[in-house]
Amino acid sequence: MKNFRFSIFFGLIISSLLVSCSSEDDNYKSFSGPQDALLFNKSASTFEFTAAASAFTEVLVSSTTVSNVDRVVPVVVSPFTTATAIMYSIDMSTAVIPAGQTTAKLKINSGLYAALPTDGSAKQLVLVFGPNFYALPNRTNHVVSIQRGCANTKVNLNIAFDPYASEISWLLKNASNVTVASSSPYADGLGSFTTQFCLTPGNYTFIMNDSYGDGIAPGTYNLKLTDGTTLVTGSVFGSTISHPFTIN
Repeated sequence: MKNFRFSIFFGLIISSLLVSCSSEDDNYKSFSGPQDALLFNKSASTFEFTAAASAFTEVLVSSTTVSNVDRVVPVVVSPFTTATAIMYSIDMSTAVIPAGQTTAKLKINSGLYAALPTDGSAKQLVLVFGPNFYALPNRTNHVVSIQRGCANTKVNLNIAFDPYASEISWLLKNASNVTVASSSPYADGLGSFTTQFCLTPGNYTFIMNDSYGDGIAPGTYNLKLTDGTTLVTGSVFGSTISHPFTIN
């Protein structure tokens, strides 16, 4: 009978602890380790911005405990970061968990738009915690993928060259015959090239040129929307070929 009473008493204690933990927030639900631990609420996010205006994004950083004083969160940039320092800035004044709370909103500001890749790819800003601070094992870092934003339509140009890439050039013109984008010189032996355009609605013409006059075969080229829709495709042509297309 005594063992039965003890079991009931012990069960009530465990139940009260679980209720206490669940009243905090989701960060406590899978917590194991030292009582005081830090964590990034998510493992990754995407940050897009344009040249038109400055922008920012927020990364949520939490603690497993509540304190009656403000706490500075020791967030640092990892050596595995591929984004250069001119692509972003971190407002470290926001790396503070306010008294009585468990979460800080770390502010990441946009940097130099022109420094971002033009092919639609992203550079990674990898955030980690400083040394001598315990973090939950599955929440030790946050990767911010920084890339060019587009308020209109993204179009990808993909070129697979023949052995003589130096012979190839291209132009993209709008309905007013103004050149929107154009190629830079390519070197023979280059296998492929990819870039991305941000196009407003309207009519366009994509022009491929081959200085030797035999086209790009056995290579290929295409213009595609990000959903995979093909706007332009080609391979065999003479000295030049024009492809009209429309962005709705």
